[in-house]
Amino acid sequence: MADMDRNGLIMMIMVVFVATANSATQGYDSSMMNGLMILPAYSDYFQLTTATSSLNVAVVFLGCIVAMPFSAYVPDKYGRKWGIATTAIVAIIGATIQGAAVHEAMFCIGRFIVGLSVTLGSVAAPSYVAEVSHPKYRATLTGLYGAFWYVGGILAAVVTYGSQYIETTWCWRLPSLLQFLPSILCLVPLLFIPESPRWLIYQDRHEEAHAMLVKWHGGGDPNSVVVGLEYEEICQTLAFEKTVQKMNFKALVSTRPNRWRLGCTVAVAVFCQLSGNNTITYYLGTVLTTAGITSVPTQLAINIGLSAWNLCCAILGSIYVDKFGRRIEFFASTSAMALTLVINAVLTKLYSGSDNSSASAAIVFLIFFFYGWYSLVWTPLSYLYPVEVLSYSMRANGLAVFNGACYLAAFFNTYVIPYAMDWSGWGFYLISAFWCFAEVAVMWIYFPETARMTLEEIDKVFDGVRHVDAELTVGEVIEISVGGSKGDDKKEDV
Repeated sequence: MADMDRNGLIMMIMVVFVATANSATQGYDSSMMNGLMILPAYSDYFQLTTATSSLNVAVVFLGCIVAMPFSAYVPDKYGRKWGIATTAIVAIIGATIQGAAVHEAMFCIGRFIVGLSVTLGSVAAPSYVAEVSHPKYRATLTGLYGAFWYVGGILAAVVTYGSQYIETTWCWRLPSLLQFLPSILCLVPLLFIPESPRWLIYQDRHEEAHAMLVKWHGGGDPNSVVVGLEYEEICQTLAFEKTVQKMNFKALVSTRPNRWRLGCTVAVAVFCQLSGNNTITYYLGTVLTTAGITSVPTQLAINIGLSAWNLCCAILGSIYVDKFGRRIEFFASTSAMALTLVINAVLTKLYSGSDNSSASAAIVFLIFFFYGWYSLVWTPLSYLYPVEVLSYSMRANGLAVFNGACYLAAFFNTYVIPYAMDWSGWGFYLISAFWCFAEVAVMWIYFPETARMTLEEIDKVFDGVRHVDAELTVGEVIEISVGGSKGDDKKEDV
């Protein structure tokens, strides 16, 4: 009753592919810049200083911020699929300009356009994945959207590792141009997958939405109990939302529950960027040099290994995302990251600039350990949690604000990091550690639990009431269909 048939499985595979391609575009950028910053030919061509190095990295976040006000327009007005398609086209244009750059300004313009595409994609794609997925697999698939960020990271790490042996400017042009590859791959499956049923219902295209749910979620059975409940749950919830608020930025702060939702969203946006992770993500070469590892091939190889490790951890975290609940996962991960940063600060203070190979190995281990925790929890939840806490009519604009806040924090962070590392590498690690402990306190007080609920059921957490007149929930029906009972506390993943 709750299981999908072959059609549903095919759709799930295609949705995962689209998510992979869209998310990989973002992941490719950070890993590519890691590799380029290590390559001497790239620095020599643009005659980079500390200021211009920071600008080359941070300008992509400026594009992300500028895109915020209009990033929800296409996915809300024309559909989530058109939002994803627009993202891919913009990314292709930006990558082409970036790869063809003949001076610093042209390179930065290309990266700025790539930044526009990042926010456009981060609004449309996770919304689409969450809204179109079968409720049983929604949390895992949305988490995988974040996990596949590292697919692009691995691709870029491998490309920059190979391009180091090219003796012309193509050693950095090739990785820059290939950034459009995930976007091209993203466009192909869009022709064969359905539009979000929630978007269709909000546009009063009920028959199309119901047909989509029957075909893809109900195994073609128009009498499917899951489809019936899911359809009614979406219809009633969206009908309520239409009566109380419009789809605009003002709605984000119009009521106390909405302000709570927005507060959680902005907090995740800031925390996922300012937890010490960007120090490693964009300036791995600087971190490794500080640890005494100066060989370019070794640094590039570590970059590949780190991307692969992150992908494995993020996939694992996505699969088990509902196992322990959002709050416990946030607390455990961030606390472990903070403790790792403290240890890293001590080792850097004691052994920075020395030839102690054991200390260098320990710091590399701590980098992998730190990112293991970050990828296990923060990578999937930084995409999943905002989608969950934002109701449908808030989702696109709320994710636009999420990305604006996220990349404003990232712009500040990545521009400051080189100066902070020059000032005191170990001191900056220590400051980041104390910040992580502060994050834990905020999350303990402010973040509600949203695990094992449908998107519509989460309304009760914030509003205090479900906006659906039904005795059973979709989650309860799925639980019964896999051998549970209505009264059990523990549900199947929804």
